[in-house]
Amino acid sequence: MFKIIYIFILTFTLTPFISAKEPNLVFLQSVISNELQKYSIGKYNFICHPYGVITVDRLYKKSTFNSTCKKSVEQFYKKNPQAKYFSLNKLKVKQMYHVEFIDKQCLVFAQGEKTLSELLLENGLAFREPLFEDKEYIYTFEKAQRNARYQKRGLWSENIIRDCISEIYK
Repeated sequence: MFKIIYIFILTFTLTPFISAKEPNLVFLQSVISNELQKYSIGKYNFICHPYGVITVDRLYKKSTFNSTCKKSVEQFYKKNPQAKYFSLNKLKVKQMYHVEFIDKQCLVFAQGEKTLSELLLENGLAFREPLFEDKEYIYTFEKAQRNARYQKRGLWSENIIRDCISEIYK
């Protein structure tokens, strides 16, 4: 009887450890832009977008030819050429990163607990998606965006948001 109780107790105490979720470790193959990075798991290659944010690069791609938005982004990149290569400078090619896949996007942990999305927000190279409601990350993303806006970093230093507001909701 004692052995049965012992096995029963062990089963319930060890179950959380056995069913623990393993982290997804991926290799960074290349950085296409702040919006797109190419990763691989084994022989499987895939391209990922940062989770929960709209980057300046995406605004540029979505905007119509010769629009005010497109001109604002071009002007921003002329003034800040290093901003175009931000992700390339933060992420190291052929290095492993912990990634969570959420809603067909990637939450890449680029600097310890900090995600690439958070770094982009902090530097004003992205803003939080308007309908973003992830309770785990909303506070962190909102705080990073608020700091960038207050310090007038990146797109907050220009009028990119005002010029691209119609492009955001397309």
